[in-house]
This record gives sequence, C-alpha cells and structure tokens, in this order.
Amino acid sequence: MIRRPHPHEIKLLPQIENEADLRYRRVGLGRVVDMPSASLGSLEAGRREGRLWVAVSPLNRPVGFALMKFPGGTAWLDQLSVLNRWQGKGHGSALIERTEAGARCLGHRTLHLSTYRDVPWNALYYARLGFEEVPRGEWPHVFRMQAMEENSHGHPSWRRTIMLRLLD
Repeated sequence: MIRRPHPHEIKLLPQIENEADLRYRRVGLGRVVDMPSASLGSLEAGRREGRLWVAVSPLNRPVGFALMKFPGGTAWLDQLSVLNRWQGKGHGSALIERTEAGARCLGHRTLHLSTYRDVPWNALYYARLGFEEVPRGEWPHVFRMQAMEENSHGHPSWRRTIMLRLLD
C-alpha cells in the first residue's frame, strides 16, 4: 500500500535510503553509500506539501518512499528508495505510479528523473516502466544544473542520464 507518511515516520526515511543504497557497492559505486541521504527538512517539506509517499508493509511500517520536487517547474522524481528485503515486490513501481498521479494532478504532462544508465535497477528498470532517456543535447538549463549538483555530490557524470515519462 502507498500512502502519505505520518510526521513521526520522517526520521525513518533516511535509514531506508541508506540501506537501499548499500547495493551500489556490488556495481562499483560504493561512493553512493557515503553520499548524504535526503535531509529531514526536505522530507518534512515534501510531507507537508504532498510530494512524499511511503510504501508500507502489511504491518503498516514504511519500507520505501518516493519524493517529488519541481526544479525549474518540472515534475522530478528526486528520490526513490525501497528496503532491500522488500524490493522486487512492486513497491517501487507503485511509488512511481503515485508520484506520476501527483504530478498529473498538478497539471504536469511529464515526470523526469536522473539515474545511473548502466545499473540494472536504475535506467533499465525505469525503461521497463516507460521512461525514455533525454539526449544530453536536449537538456534544458535546469537539467544541466541538476546534473552539476549531482556531480558535486560524487555521482560520476558519464554514468548518469536523465529520463522522462509522458503522463497520460
């Protein structure tokens, strides 16, 4: 089930992100583990503004989350994380669907994200869900700024891509 998080659950979400990031070590991206997780302030703002959703276990405990932001007025899936033991059960795709519904309700016709192009649970996963790569030459200024910010956090630019999905 996907729902909005309760205020007391915000503090759990960076832990979910950190645990989910551990799998990047298997593909030579151990530096992702050392990067800062989403801040509590950003997550709380997302909760208050209706841009944050959690996937919950049958016991109603958060096992994943999605955070949407709007850089340059563009609907952007800023973070998607699911605990490793809960992956492969449809939580990620359900969180994406809920994020898309939120973007549509606000009048957006596309949802964008940045991801690793060569990591199986990144670009290949999103492509299976209908996302397409945006050629670098077509990135607007706000996307280039987003990429520069990610690079400053240690994401290797040559492994990154920006993708979009048209919203029906």
